[in-house]
Amino acid sequence: MSKKVLSGLDIGSERVTCIVAEVDDQGILHITGAGQARTGDSVRSGMIVDLQGATDAALIAMEEAESLSGWEISDTAVSISGTHVRGLHGRGTVNIDREGDLSSGEITWMDIEDALETAQLIKLPRESTVLQTVKCGYSIDGFDRLIKPPVGLRAERLTADIYMVTADRSAILNLEQVIHNTGRKISSIYPSASAGARAVLTRDEMEIGVALADIGASTTDIAVFYSGTLAHLAVIPTGGEAITRDLQQLRIPHTEAERLKKEYSDVSGIEKRGEKSITASTFGGRNSISISSEVISRIASRRIHELMNDIMNEINRAGIQQTDLPAGIVLTGGTSHLMGITGAASRVTGLPAEVGTSLGLNMASPLAETPEFATAVGLVLLSREEKSEYEYRKWLNPLENIVIRIKGLFNRLR
Repeated sequence: MSKKVLSGLDIGSERVTCIVAEVDDQGILHITGAGQARTGDSVRSGMIVDLQGATDAALIAMEEAESLSGWEISDTAVSISGTHVRGLHGRGTVNIDREGDLSSGEITWMDIEDALETAQLIKLPRESTVLQTVKCGYSIDGFDRLIKPPVGLRAERLTADIYMVTADRSAILNLEQVIHNTGRKISSIYPSASAGARAVLTRDEMEIGVALADIGASTTDIAVFYSGTLAHLAVIPTGGEAITRDLQQLRIPHTEAERLKKEYSDVSGIEKRGEKSITASTFGGRNSISISSEVISRIASRRIHELMNDIMNEINRAGIQQTDLPAGIVLTGGTSHLMGITGAASRVTGLPAEVGTSLGLNMASPLAETPEFATAVGLVLLSREEKSEYEYRKWLNPLENIVIRIKGLFNRLR
């Protein structure tokens, strides 16, 4: 049996997660390995600040995934996050060459490429690099919302719409250095939000309108889809770590605050009977204090309420309203484990809310099914599709592109 081996590595602010997958000779993808490691303080708000610490965490996660899968990772798709990751809309219009006495010409693949290239003529900051270019649709002679390239149709003008995602060049170089230090290579880099969306959202949700919020420790990655394409992408510099810091104000260390957050917080905002009293160690472990579950839940609820407001404000700033998102908001990432978070999200945003996990895959490791691994799973799926598309184009009919370009050249010289 011939197999392809794919890998996805998500370097988050709290942990690194890694997925190894096989594609068998029938094209079926199997998740065969998963690994994770704490980043310590080597990554902050999605940015690598300690090269050695990030390298060590990445290496541990990859070796754990390799051990479970039985495969060695030679190259991997990697995610990138942080407020420097942002999206821009682009639009390009070209005139279609007339044929003889006809008032309009036939659209060719070369015309499509020209319109897309024109759409990408966006002035970017010097420190930015393009990560991803999404083809959003086409218009011909004022008739818009064409999803497929209108090759073969006749028109006078063709317009292509794109959504371009960029990232800071220094952040990318630091990410590349981490992977290089592990002895592996980067096969591709994707925005974390795009990868998470690929893993947990369905095509129907993307068509009708849906938002994804990947809530990590110190960043929340947002992606909005409608009409089947990416409409907005942004990163908010806050996440579940804000709750932990607030709980530390009760004079407890970080490990205790994390434990209380994960085990006892209920962010639904619904008052419950039977309040519990939890004992927690103070700084230094010399004493202990008693904290009520109501206090813990109130602190966590306040932060989640603020976060959901920030998410909705970001979506609204992009000109997207509640009515554009009938499929609601899908939550993923480690913070989506909090009890009552879907109720809080729905109440604040006014949208239906669910927690999303990776869909429709054969998984050998239960870890891969958790929200924390959604981005790493999405990286594998995106890199597989990219390779498949590349191989398909290479195999399809290489002569076709030559013929199209020669024909376009003659039309322009005529």
